[in-house]
Amino acid sequence: MSETDLQIISRNHVQEFGEGDETIVLCHGFGCDQQIWLPVIAHLGSRHRVITFDFVGCGRSDFAAYSIERYQTLKGYVQDLLEVLDALGSPKVTLVGHSVGGLIGFLAAIQRPELFRQIIAIGPSPRYLDDPPEYEGGFTAEDIGQLLAMMERNHFEWAGYLAPIVMKNAHRPELAERLKESFANSDPKISRRFAEATFYCDHREELKHVPVPVKLLYCEQDVIVPTEVIAFIADHLPDCESIQLNAAGHYPHMSHPEQVAGTINQCLNKH
Repeated sequence: MSETDLQIISRNHVQEFGEGDETIVLCHGFGCDQQIWLPVIAHLGSRHRVITFDFVGCGRSDFAAYSIERYQTLKGYVQDLLEVLDALGSPKVTLVGHSVGGLIGFLAAIQRPELFRQIIAIGPSPRYLDDPPEYEGGFTAEDIGQLLAMMERNHFEWAGYLAPIVMKNAHRPELAERLKESFANSDPKISRRFAEATFYCDHREELKHVPVPVKLLYCEQDVIVPTEVIAFIADHLPDCESIQLNAAGHYPHMSHPEQVAGTINQCLNKH
């Protein structure tokens, strides 16, 4: 491994679990870091090589490597993912991406299809803003504006407000508390910029260019990504299979990790 590769491994705090012929790369979404995947990793077992990492500005990544210019759009995060995959030097990987992490995976595969065997996307969206009358993204411009204003006014208030709404599973309040801690522990300024890059993006046109098979995992009750968005993605990806999970909320990998791990294994067996 070259010195540059080692720097990228360190920069993005790349971690490896298990071993096997199949390499699975777990890609976190906005407001989280790689720790969010630990429950799923515990259920995947040790027969696969599982890779986790933090986008720059998240988790235990090297914050000195963060720049506003690079990460003002999702392009910087796509570059992070591609550089991590190149540093690993793996044959084609299965990428499991949550939320905007799934979208980042789509964009990365368009650039470098040879790196990917397939993408398993959990609750992704190409555009979170409504675009009436043709597209229902789930949020109005006013919704996003209020969310960003709350983040800027009081980061901890925002974390406490949003976590239980997006988690659902009110009968298990410890899940929302864990997610709240993840939100609250992020750098307020970087988190807000990541939110802007996420919630103001529009990558609907790129969907038709995704060159690898996609398994689209979703929950029926998801306030971040309504089922209309899932149907839109499925209609516009060239090779897509939609799989509805028996779970609620935007974070099934936290609330139902065994089911998510089992579904990942089923997807692996198909390829």
